[in-house]
Amino acid sequence: MQNSRLKQIPKPRIVGLVCLLVLWAMFAVWQRTEYAHQSELIHDSLSSQAESLSSAVSSGIQSHRWFGPFVQQQLPTTLEVLARSKNVLAIAIVVNGNPDELYLAGDQEQVSLGLPVGEHARGHTLQVVRRFTKHNNPPMMYSQSPDFVPPTETDEFKSIVVLDRTGVIAQIHREARNRVLIFALGTSLLLAFGAVWQFTVRLAQSEGTTRVLKAETRHLRELGQAAAGLAHETRNPLGLIRGWAQRLVESGLPTEVQQEQAEAVLEECDRVTARINQFLAFTRESDVNIESVDVEELVLELQRLLQSDLDVQGLNLETRVQAQQSTIQADRDQLRQVLFNLLQNAIAFASENNTITISLGESRRGYLRLEVADQGAGVPEEIVETLFDPYVTKRVGGTGLGLSIVRRISNAHGWDVGYREGENGGAVFWIDGIRGS
Repeated sequence: MQNSRLKQIPKPRIVGLVCLLVLWAMFAVWQRTEYAHQSELIHDSLSSQAESLSSAVSSGIQSHRWFGPFVQQQLPTTLEVLARSKNVLAIAIVVNGNPDELYLAGDQEQVSLGLPVGEHARGHTLQVVRRFTKHNNPPMMYSQSPDFVPPTETDEFKSIVVLDRTGVIAQIHREARNRVLIFALGTSLLLAFGAVWQFTVRLAQSEGTTRVLKAETRHLRELGQAAAGLAHETRNPLGLIRGWAQRLVESGLPTEVQQEQAEAVLEECDRVTARINQFLAFTRESDVNIESVDVEELVLELQRLLQSDLDVQGLNLETRVQAQQSTIQADRDQLRQVLFNLLQNAIAFASENNTITISLGESRRGYLRLEVADQGAGVPEEIVETLFDPYVTKRVGGTGLGLSIVRRISNAHGWDVGYREGENGGAVFWIDGIRGS
């Protein structure tokens, strides 16, 4: 089912949709990549600040010959100065892994001493842990003092810088929101471009189709004119033949066989003439003269005309007006032709001693619907799709133009015409979209 639907879509439309989807996917990937890149840059700026602070602390300690009393006294002040920097929540130095040798400035509760070396995002904070060493080389003057305690040859330090990530998170959220807006705007532009392209393709296709239809219409009009001219030319000699045949029949022929043959010629002339007249009615382009027509009155007129045919089949003709009024807007002569053709079909196919029903009821959006229903065998399935095409018939002696004329007149009025099977069998021919008076 899906494959058949895809085959019905014109190839330019498929190509256009595929290209549009590819561009949309590329645009989405691009925006996702840009968002990731910008988020990384924002995070790196905070990491760089933490690295700078860690480097400042380590450089300050390593710039001295040893981690002596002077450095130990100055270190808290240095940390306090650094802790007042932007985004800094706390800075801590742990000496030789001993919690008792802790130097800290800022909010102590934000510091996690047990974290390994590296960067750690914890809630709204970023904690950067670094290790460095200091080789102690105290001056000789200190080493000669009796109170001097020799330091260890090397001290190990762990610096912990705690930064506030609130601003970074807000920046990342703004970046995400901006990328979503850019993506939505880009998608709208792509859709607009696709719509314009599709409109251009359809316009080009419709122009091509219009040119083809105009050429076909012109060709069909010329064929119709030629056929009508041929029918007129045929009817003239046919009338002459019929006239001579009628004289022979009226004067009487020597033998009975000759008399029957002359009568057969007369009947065939009448039959061919009737076919030609119906063909001319089918090809004739007549103007629609809209007026108020009483459907019940028109049906009574046709009933009187077709009463003998109804009596032969033992049929009843019933009119049902389910609308508020029986008056409609139509060309009276053409509507009469429509009902006459439909009634002829109904009489031909209806079962004996049954009823043919003409009903007028309300339809969609205030329009009216006219139906002619019989109780016959219905329309064979194989001709339902071509039922209104010229020269399609199952009626003995039918020309196959009756329903084609019905459709042509309906189209001229702006009506819809169709067929459906009756609820209890038989055929129902309907005309929809009729305006009431």
